[in-house]
Formats: sequence, C-alpha cells, structure tokens
Amino acid sequence: MTSASNGHQNAVTDQVMDVMSRGQKAMTDATTGMAQMWGAALKGADDAGRRTPGSGPVPPSAGELVDRAVDTGIAVLEMQRSVAHQVLDALRLR
Repeated sequence: MTSASNGHQNAVTDQVMDVMSRGQKAMTDATTGMAQMWGAALKGADDAGRRTPGSGPVPPSAGELVDRAVDTGIAVLEMQRSVAHQVLDALRLR
C-alpha cells in the first residue's frame, strides 16, 4: 500500500471511530436521562404516598394518577426524540 492510501485509510478509520464514539455518548446520555426521569417519577409517587393528613397514607386521587401517567409518557416521548436527534447528530445525518 502506498503512503497516500494509508493516509486515506487512517482518515476513514478516524471518522468511523468518531461516529462510534458519538453514538456511544448519545446512548450513555440517553440512558442517564431515562434513569433520572424514572427516578424522579418514582420519587414523586413515593412522596405522594407519604402525604398523611390523618393517621395513614392517602392514596393519590384518580386525577393525580392520570396526570402522573400522562406526564411520564410525555417525558418518555421527549427522551426518545432527544435520543433520535443525538443519534442523527452522531451519524451526521441531520
């Protein structure tokens, strides 16, 4: 192989490694974000269960349960959109 073709091969290898690195970072960021989101959702549910106006914990109302479920769904969709954009950025397709 000539020196020029080695240089081209090294440049391509560097680009592939860069894309792989960006993709791994995007997935790590997405996983961290999902873990934080679910942690916050579960903490909120636990905190709501501990509210005690009388002698014992008061279960959340039906409206509160609907709000939490929808809010969590919205957060999951936003996280999925963010991950998709991060992957597109990592692959330089956007």
